[in-house]
Amino acid sequence: MDLSQERFYGAKSEPIDSVDMERSCPTGVFQWQILRVAHGDTVDLYQVLYDETTDHDCLNSDDGAAAYLAHASSFGEIHGDFSGTAAEPLGADQSNTSLIVDDDWMVKVYRKLEPGVNPDVELLSAIGDCPNVAGVRGHVSYELNGKPYTLAMMQQRIKDGKDGFDLAQATEDFGDLACELGKATRTVHDHLARAFGTETVTMASIGASLNQHLDELLPQAPQLAELEDTIRAFYHQLSGTDVEIQRIHGDLHLGQTLRTGDRWYLIDFEGEPARPLEQRVLPDHRARDIAGMVRSIGYVAALSERDQEWEQAIVDKYLSGYGPIDRDLLAAYVIDKAAYEVVYEANNRPELVDVPLRAITTLTQG
Repeated sequence: MDLSQERFYGAKSEPIDSVDMERSCPTGVFQWQILRVAHGDTVDLYQVLYDETTDHDCLNSDDGAAAYLAHASSFGEIHGDFSGTAAEPLGADQSNTSLIVDDDWMVKVYRKLEPGVNPDVELLSAIGDCPNVAGVRGHVSYELNGKPYTLAMMQQRIKDGKDGFDLAQATEDFGDLACELGKATRTVHDHLARAFGTETVTMASIGASLNQHLDELLPQAPQLAELEDTIRAFYHQLSGTDVEIQRIHGDLHLGQTLRTGDRWYLIDFEGEPARPLEQRVLPDHRARDIAGMVRSIGYVAALSERDQEWEQAIVDKYLSGYGPIDRDLLAAYVIDKAAYEVVYEANNRPELVDVPLRAITTLTQG
């Protein structure tokens, strides 16, 4: 099997040096496998369901989905309830693969495996009473070298949910929905704070963290060099009393939301996939999540050819729903997110790099 051709494989920019079998388990006519994949100086673990007849992963097929559910207890330890009678692939997955189980449940199979409890499982298991998330029913873990690796999670299926980004693009008058989404974001943050507690840090430490991230981004996108001084000056002017940080979503944007007939749901609590797990579980300020949503609204405006007035009106509605937040600190996090987007667009969609660059210029010039 050529992993580099599989949709879920996340290191396509460099060649694979070697693939070794970490573990294998017969799964009907297929083979469930954990593969140790070396590329450059990195070694990653990937979970696959191998079909010898096609020489491809088959999890995103009807037979593969059914086989995974039927044999999950052979892969590792079951926590909670991971049972079901029928499974089919959701389709359209990328970094992970989702399966629909008995119409009422969703199984997310994690492809790239990292040591520790996946934040999706950890956070959602603790706030299952929150009305704006899909509660966890059970998960499967595998122990390797004394550390748990989360293989899959079963949670409530959000039926008839509409992708937030698609909905915002299709809805001219998105203001009321944005306000409700702000309220939902606040509710989730409040539940996370109660479940995991908060910490107090200085504003200077927040500024240092933002500057450090800029240090990492600058070599990756020359377009940022002209804005470096103004960005650092903005971070430097952050002031005020100590602030609270807590566990957050970590990668929040409109595409991480679903809207049903009566409410918003926040989904995919894994954090930024490009960051290692030990960083994704660190507490941060709520403004990071809010900034991600602000920038997502900016992309809706840009890709839908809506003007800045529409974008600002929707952002204002979202923030009014969320409630009080330090606007200067939020602006700093928005700049940080936009700087990350500059790197992404420069390397993947250079025709869109001006979208985050304009956002940075607008904020730093007041």
